[in-house]
Amino acid sequence: MGTAQAIAQRGGTALLAMTTVLVVGTAAWPAVLVLGDDVTSAGDAAVALLGCGLSLLLLARVIGGRDRRRYAARPEEPLEHVPRRWASGRRLAVGLLVVGAGGATAFALAFDAGSDAVVLSPSSTNGCRVVVQERSFLLAGSGTVFVLAADGLVARQVSRYTTDDGYRPVRAGSFSLTWTGERGHLEVFGSGFDPVWPRGHEIDCPGA
Repeated sequence: MGTAQAIAQRGGTALLAMTTVLVVGTAAWPAVLVLGDDVTSAGDAAVALLGCGLSLLLLARVIGGRDRRRYAARPEEPLEHVPRRWASGRRLAVGLLVVGAGGATAFALAFDAGSDAVVLSPSSTNGCRVVVQERSFLLAGSGTVFVLAADGLVARQVSRYTTDDGYRPVRAGSFSLTWTGERGHLEVFGSGFDPVWPRGHEIDCPGA
């Protein structure tokens, strides 16, 4: 295996491993990536990592095929020999990693399906912000409240609420957010027919 092929293959496997770690990590410790006013879920990030990883693995195969054709045309050039057992084991490991990363990405996309996230206004005096991600399925709805430090990119979960009939109160504008210094209070209201529980959520900015 040449240097370019090795770099591409190792980079691809690293990105696939990162995909799996990302999905498992965000499932265990919920968080979202915030770029400006845009919120990126784990599913979106996993798709990007998976695509880049598969592209690098495909590039590694292309480079390997080119090197084999060059060796066939000029057999005097040395070509690294890898024992068949090692090559088979490596292919199996990469195949399992592809399946695992693909499955993790599919899970993340299915979990994020039907959800939307928004950065709420106003922010705190020092720029701390609140992010809410809402999702609904059949007659059930829920919301996850995240807090984002003023200079941060990853918002961490601080609270959750549930609703009836898939109601999304934040999307409907049925909420209020107030700040006292770096301590915020989010009040989420029901529609009258679709209650929200709990309604009040206390938010402490990181480092406050």
